[in-house]
Amino acid sequence: MTGSNNRNRIGNDEGDGEDNIRGVTNIYRRPVAPKTSISPSELLNRYNKLLDRYPLRTKMVTSAIVSAFGSALGSFLSSSNTNHKPNNNNKRQSSSRINWVDVFSYAIHGGLVNAPICHYWFEWLATNGPSSNTSSVLVDQLVVQPPLLVLMFICLDVLRANIRASIGQFREANVVGKALSAAGPAVVDSWRFWPFAVYFTFKYLKKKHYTVALNLCSVAWTAYLAKGGGGGDGASD
Repeated sequence: MTGSNNRNRIGNDEGDGEDNIRGVTNIYRRPVAPKTSISPSELLNRYNKLLDRYPLRTKMVTSAIVSAFGSALGSFLSSSNTNHKPNNNNKRQSSSRINWVDVFSYAIHGGLVNAPICHYWFEWLATNGPSSNTSSVLVDQLVVQPPLLVLMFICLDVLRANIRASIGQFREANVVGKALSAAGPAVVDSWRFWPFAVYFTFKYLKKKHYTVALNLCSVAWTAYLAKGGGGGDGASD
């Protein structure tokens, strides 16, 4: 009996030792990182949910991105084809480039002009238009599409002109240099005003009134800057 008890104790000790080894191994085992990849079907489901909840905004963002990508791709391919054709001097042009003015113009038009018009037009056409798909296509292409193309070219020309003019004025006026030179004194002056305004706002007002109170404080700050404080030009321009 004593021998069998000793054997049982030894077996139990060996089992406990194996359990301890497994426990230590589990402690030092690296945790498996969760999968972060998203399948295309899940992305499509999320996009459909956004279309259901925010139809107009989702279409505007989508149209802006797609229009910008199409413009960038077109300008890149166009410049690539031009570079492969030697000019009169048998020299190739510089490396391929993207016309960013066109990219931003198409993005703005696609997001702010084309997407809202198409959204409301197709909503109206689905509700009040012909029951036949063929008739709906004819109405869309013959009645609406030509004016939309005219509007698109007008918007693109206006956007291109404004963007190029803004870039030219930005360079000529040395906007970045002036901003950096004026920012230093303005930051120092802001530390004399805004910490107190923010502190008393946080201390005595409710959170829903923070923005309104700080906007009222900004009236004095804006008047100070417009007067020429903080190193700004103020009315001297």
